[in-house]
This record gives sequence, structure tokens and C-alpha cells, in this order.
Amino acid sequence: MNRYKGFLAAGTFVGLVIITLLALGFGSLKAVADSGTAVPQEEIQLPVPQTTNLTNDEAMQAWQQYSAELEETVRTMQDRENTYQSQIDMANQTILQLQDQLNIVNSGASSGEAYTDDDGNEVREEHEEHEEYEQHEDSDD
Repeated sequence: MNRYKGFLAAGTFVGLVIITLLALGFGSLKAVADSGTAVPQEEIQLPVPQTTNLTNDEAMQAWQQYSAELEETVRTMQDRENTYQSQIDMANQTILQLQDQLNIVNSGASSGEAYTDDDGNEVREEHEEHEEYEQHEDSDD
């Protein structure tokens, strides 16, 4: 009897969800999903030279100057990109070095070998002492 009531409750719940979706429409769900996933992009507006009241030579010069400004902007952006990429490469290299150092310290500590602590002092651990303590602790249980 309990199983029958469970199926009836689940069917009722599913029916209510379907009726709600049909009543509200699937289009509103798409609109909500689209508005949440879009990343707003800022558009940079560069001043466009006015060529309405200029002669052909003046218009050509204005467009050449505009083109030169655009090329300079592209060069600046490329220089910044190169700088950022070199900084990212340096950061990645630092991360790899730190991971290597951490792995060396961890492997040295787990095998009982000597390693260097943060102050530059050499530290030695005896692995047998730890094993004796663990065996002694296990025998107390």
C-alpha cells in the first residue's frame, strides 16, 4: 500500500511540474537561461573622422591618420599581450618550481631522509622511531 501511495505522489508531482511548464511556456525558460549566460562586452568607440564637408584629399588624410591611430592601438595591445604572456609564463614556472620543492620535501619526509626546513637547517627524521611509536600505540588497543 505504501508503494502505491509513493507512485501516486510522484506521478502527481510530475504532473504538476509539466502543467506549470506548459502554462508558463518553454520560451521564458530560454530567455532566463540566455540572460544569465551572456557576458556583457564593452564596446570601445573610436572617433571616426568626419568626411562630410571635406575635399577628397582632406578626407584621405583624415582616414590615413585614423588608420595610423588604429595601427598604433593594435601595436600597444600586442605589446601588452606579450608582457602579460611573459608574466604568465614566469608565474607558471614559479608554480612548477614550488611544486617540485614541495614534492622533494614530502618525499624526503616520508622516507625519513634529511631535508632542509624553511630556515635552511638540515633536518633528519628517523623513520624507525615513528614505527615503534605506532606499534606501541596499536598494542594498547
